[in-house]
Amino acid sequence: MTELIKAVTPARGRAWLSQGLGWVAGYVVRRDDVLAATTPSSLFAELGLGFPGSPFTADAPYIDTLRIPAASYLALQSPGTRDVVPPFRDHAPLSGTGFVETASAMVPYWWLAPSALPAGTSLWRTHADGREEILAGYANVAEGWVSVRPDFHLPSVPPRSPELVGVWAEVAGERMLADVLPDGRIIVCSPQQRDAMSQSARGIWWRAAGPDDIDRLFAVRVVGRWQNRRVQLVGVERGESGDRAHIVFLGHDAIDAESLGLAKSDAGVYEGVVAADEVTNLAEEQTDIVAETHASGDV
Repeated sequence: MTELIKAVTPARGRAWLSQGLGWVAGYVVRRDDVLAATTPSSLFAELGLGFPGSPFTADAPYIDTLRIPAASYLALQSPGTRDVVPPFRDHAPLSGTGFVETASAMVPYWWLAPSALPAGTSLWRTHADGREEILAGYANVAEGWVSVRPDFHLPSVPPRSPELVGVWAEVAGERMLADVLPDGRIIVCSPQQRDAMSQSARGIWWRAAGPDDIDRLFAVRVVGRWQNRRVQLVGVERGESGDRAHIVFLGHDAIDAESLGLAKSDAGVYEGVVAADEVTNLAEEQTDIVAETHASGDV
């Protein structure tokens, strides 16, 4: 099983673990390409963490990373290849070549547009003395994050906006929130109590679904235009003064994103909350999922 690795910023870690954020975005590399990176300083170099505004330092006592199963629906793009239009433009050490410039070897990287967190994703901590420990695992969309340490407490919070970034199934003509487990099994979910369903600590009712139950399984992303740039809609905030849209820039150009005043939440990830009526040409993109190949990946 191919596994991707991504450094975890403190803000994004809080959003995943305690605020119900259910999507992941930014630069990732194959874990097999950085197996020798077993200290914060080596991870800093191999993952290209010295970007402008980085919260990481080479001499940090630890660095947290996600290990992400390379699910087939992840919206991955490879900078530096001709089939990516427009081409990537970013700051060193991730300046659009497709390879980390400061790595000791040629470490290829990919850019991941906001995609649903795959079940089986895990959060690890690498210490300065070389120790690696797992802190938590993302079980699935129904159960969320589960701590593997008694001193690492996680609240049970519902997922945020899975209808905008999530995995769904068609079951007997009904669209239901779903997930694919690492072993290929599928679960389907409901916000209300249903027969043969169990309730998770997140408040979601769910059950395992057999292959004959599922008419179609697919991942959902919602894209549109803002300031004539391509963006992805990842959240909507309702308010008395009007709805606000949480968007992520998909234009591949860090300098352009910065000129628009978007906030940099990670290397290559620029976000903003704007008036909802400023986001136009909204369309739902669906990617069909074949559960048997979920864990195999193509990277």
